[in-house]
Amino acid sequence: MISTYANEKIKVTAYERAKHGNSCSGDTHVFIESSDYVVCAVIDGLGSGEGAFQSAIAALNVIQSHHHLAVSQMVGLCNDALGQKRGVVLTVVKFDLKEQLVDYCNVGNIGFVMYLPDGKTIQPVPARGYLSGKKQTFAQNSFPYLKDSVFMLYSDGVKKKPSKQMVKDLAIGENGSDQVLENDWFAADDVTILFGKLY
Repeated sequence: MISTYANEKIKVTAYERAKHGNSCSGDTHVFIESSDYVVCAVIDGLGSGEGAFQSAIAALNVIQSHHHLAVSQMVGLCNDALGQKRGVVLTVVKFDLKEQLVDYCNVGNIGFVMYLPDGKTIQPVPARGYLSGKKQTFAQNSFPYLKDSVFMLYSDGVKKKPSKQMVKDLAIGENGSDQVLENDWFAADDVTILFGKLY
């Protein structure tokens, strides 16, 4: 499944594919926009199938209801909602469109990389663990970005990360974007990947 979101400040294309043989994916994504910010997240329910799906949807619902909060607070509330579920790993990023800052919070193996037009790369090291309702604290980091920065947010179904040029092309919808999920980048697993460009 391919979804595209765009406004004058950002364009995001999301690709999702369930593990072969499963009727539903344990991965999901979030895109929420307001006049001042955009929130993007990739959520991976532990395992696959219905149990993973239910965990991912529980976290998605929290983010949709509380996107006005700081990313670390959103992640904390996601954790609170998962006490009786299988659990998730996730990354949440929030783009402050006025200040040109991105706030980042992660738990588990959901990757994020941003390429700035000045040649810099932002690629935080993911935090180990997962959300399951167990009490824990969540770190939040902030990074400045520039106009024309591109980024990728992806679940662990991506076994081979696309090149910088490929991310740039896919962020603006070029270079065979309709064939992304047929690519050999991906493992035999649920896959969610977001490509975005900031304007």
